[in-house]
Amino acid sequence: MNDAENTAEVLTQELPTKPNMLVSIIRDGNEAEIIIQRTGQNTQNPLMEDLAAALSEKGVTAGIKEDLLREMTVAPVYNQSITVAAGTKPTVGADGSLRYLIKTDLTLRPALREDGTADYKDLGFINTVEAGQRLVEIVPPAIGAEGFDVRGNILPGLPGKAAAPPKGQGTEVAEDGAFLLAAVTGHAETDRRGIVIVKEVIKVKNVDNSTGDLIFPGDILIQGDVAAGFNVRSTNGSIIVKGTVDAATLEAKGDITIGDGVMGQDRAVIYARGNVKCRFLQNCAVKAEGNIYADTIMYCELECDGDVELTGKRAAIIGGNSYIAGMLNCKGLGTEAHTATYIKMCAASMGQKRELDGLNAEVARIDGEIAKIVQILNRFDELQKQNRLTAEHVRTVSTVKDNYRGLNEQRIKAAERIAELQKGAVNAHAQSSFIICAGRVHSGVKVVFGPLVLNVTDSFANSRILIIDGDIRVTAI
Repeated sequence: MNDAENTAEVLTQELPTKPNMLVSIIRDGNEAEIIIQRTGQNTQNPLMEDLAAALSEKGVTAGIKEDLLREMTVAPVYNQSITVAAGTKPTVGADGSLRYLIKTDLTLRPALREDGTADYKDLGFINTVEAGQRLVEIVPPAIGAEGFDVRGNILPGLPGKAAAPPKGQGTEVAEDGAFLLAAVTGHAETDRRGIVIVKEVIKVKNVDNSTGDLIFPGDILIQGDVAAGFNVRSTNGSIIVKGTVDAATLEAKGDITIGDGVMGQDRAVIYARGNVKCRFLQNCAVKAEGNIYADTIMYCELECDGDVELTGKRAAIIGGNSYIAGMLNCKGLGTEAHTATYIKMCAASMGQKRELDGLNAEVARIDGEIAKIVQILNRFDELQKQNRLTAEHVRTVSTVKDNYRGLNEQRIKAAERIAELQKGAVNAHAQSSFIICAGRVHSGVKVVFGPLVLNVTDSFANSRILIIDGDIRVTAI
């Protein structure tokens, strides 16, 4: 073959060419694929730098599969889409949750005392919460891990599903959404769905071994009875008992209303900072800072800052001791059997009565101390008569006499205060504190206005008992 023929053959052979590379970004930037195309019969394998340049030109900078690119430079696949870069999708975080900060299981069980014994009157029946108290922590959903696309853009992690606040009646969500709060003070409980409810009024059928003691800040409604030995206390509300109260203790900041009555067995205590309303009160201690409304009061220790209004068939006070600051309106006092019945009016208030009681107790204590001192001084006097009194005895006598003078001064002050309170009671309440009895006042009744005493020896009826001109008078009504 001559030179001309060789040149022709060389010219007919195709020169090597670089392949054509098409880069596409798909799936919202999460993947990049490449298609390698032949550009002639003598297409060269793609070079690593050419593949990288093609990707860079399209902005692909992250998630590049370097090993795959190297394989393509050795054994390229033509005219087929090959994924050569992939981003990482962000993950979804854990869902939000609820962390209950109150008891949700109100199964009644005795509380354990410090000594390990069980208190069967504290059964956990009441789940008391205060307004503003945190009931449930609303844990926010977590944020998932970040991702990135093939362009190198950071893709924020995704939050989980938020937990719905278990908001029920009497609750509210905090401004920052982090907690469910009690909107009112009351009893918190959850339903089967986990919804939290705060009740301002607690309702029970009876108070007995099925409930234990009830201590609650709001109103308490008892549909039936209160059994002996149990305590019911409303620290900021009222108590309503539709049935009977046995030898139990009831205390309320508001009123106490008892549908039937109290069979106290000399152990019941009824104390209301408001009014006491009851059909009958028998053998119990009753204290009311308001008024007392009843039909019959029998053998009770009664203290009332307001009026005592007795209405009904009998409308009487029989036996016991009654201290009444206001007015007493009734149909009968005492019985035909001359039952001792003590009525003290013009006590001003239970506070002043308690002060008087305290002062009288203090005077009694001082008198006891003085009596002991007198005995000591008498013994020293005997020693002196026998010329057996030492210098140490003299110093002791001096100290004892100083104690005597101090106690005597205390007694004088207490006695003066007692007289002041008694006189003030008479003067201040002469017009507002009196007795109206539309029925009979029996013998055996003792009526006291401060230091003034009326012992009824002959019964009388339809009368008003009051202070006139500084003395106790009985007038017709």
